[in-house]
Amino acid sequence: MDESGLNRSSKKHKLNEEQGIVDGNTKCLENLPEEILRYIISLLPTNDAVRTSILCKRWEYLWTSIPNLGFKKGSKAKRKLFMNFVERVLLLHDSSDIKQFTLYCDVLHDGDASRIKAWISSAIRHNVQELVFDLNISEEQFSLPRCLFTCVTLTKLQFDMPCVLKIPPTIYFTNLKILTVGNVTFSDDYTTQKLFSGLPVLEEMFLEYCIWVNLTAVSISSPKLHRLRIIDDEQNSDDEDGCQVMIFGPGLKTFTYCGPICNDYCLYNSCSLERVVINACDPGKTARQVAYRMYRLLSGLSTIKKLKLSSGAVEVLNSAAELLPHVPMFNNVTHLEFDDGPTYLDRVALSTILEKFPRLNTLEFPEGINLSVNCKNADGIPAPVPPCFLSHLRCIKVYCYAEVQNQLPAIKNLLKNAVALDKIVISSNNHFARDFEKQLMEFPRGSKNCKFIIY
Repeated sequence: MDESGLNRSSKKHKLNEEQGIVDGNTKCLENLPEEILRYIISLLPTNDAVRTSILCKRWEYLWTSIPNLGFKKGSKAKRKLFMNFVERVLLLHDSSDIKQFTLYCDVLHDGDASRIKAWISSAIRHNVQELVFDLNISEEQFSLPRCLFTCVTLTKLQFDMPCVLKIPPTIYFTNLKILTVGNVTFSDDYTTQKLFSGLPVLEEMFLEYCIWVNLTAVSISSPKLHRLRIIDDEQNSDDEDGCQVMIFGPGLKTFTYCGPICNDYCLYNSCSLERVVINACDPGKTARQVAYRMYRLLSGLSTIKKLKLSSGAVEVLNSAAELLPHVPMFNNVTHLEFDDGPTYLDRVALSTILEKFPRLNTLEFPEGINLSVNCKNADGIPAPVPPCFLSHLRCIKVYCYAEVQNQLPAIKNLLKNAVALDKIVISSNNHFARDFEKQLMEFPRGSKNCKFIIY
């Protein structure tokens, strides 16, 4: 046999071996118990799970019992195929429960709306536990199926849809533990209050980029709520009146707010609250009004242990200096962090705020520190020096994302005034200058025990 014949024979033999492996693997899968096959298929994305029906006769309907269904829109050209696919999957799904149902879809006209409502209703009839849908709605008129608001099996509900949220007369989520609402416009006080009041076992609530302009006053109260996050869109800042949002959190552990503080957020009975994040952005024309809202928000946080403030939150308080002496004492806070932009040490508001943390142990500046261009005080920190600098402050962390050299005067001032300091941690994404450490070592230190950690 010539050389070419030998090569062909070798390739054919190799191909037969590979085919044998494939056939062997297929036979191994075919021999598995049906429950294991169903479990394997359930791990696949919904599209791929449905495709397994063509593998062999035994696999044809195994996918119809998968507990997790996820659908994400494709291109406009394939829109009709997508809509029909979702409908077919739900139609052929057997009577077993659906654990998770996820849908990302456009709602372009009334026909789409009715189909999507039918899909959500179908998931509810299958005792869905986790329901997530993100609907890109072209018209403001869209309502969710009424059965959604009394679903007893739901433990997680997450929906994002830019339209007015219509609440039915009856609403009660007996087992809902996690609720995320995004981009909706709350219609009125009465129906919104019904939503917030129908959550007896809720543990986590996230209200993201919602529109509050139609509301005057509502309360959020759930005995088991331990995590609350509110993110406001800047377009809400045009509403000067805002809404009074009263938060009653006997079990609340963490609270996060991001936005222009367009509403009056007040916390009551929050003695269990431990960690708070306030990321306030530039309020523009309403700066003074926002400063008063910021003050009222801080007034309900006196028992917390850890606080993270944006540099914008500090600037907001500068707009109403008469409020600064009345900011409550934070006797339990041991960790304070200033984020979202460099912190200017010579701001009067910052110095006054620091006076309110007598037991502060750790002070962190993730976006760096600086002194104002027109700073006239050589010490940087306005007198008097905050009490915690003299007694409790043990650790300062500075992350220098800007030019490190420009932040040296501010670091120098911290070292001079923090007389109880054990260590200062300085990190940067840029290379330190050769003489950087030398300059630090030459700075006068209020604490002889202070160590440098640089990386």
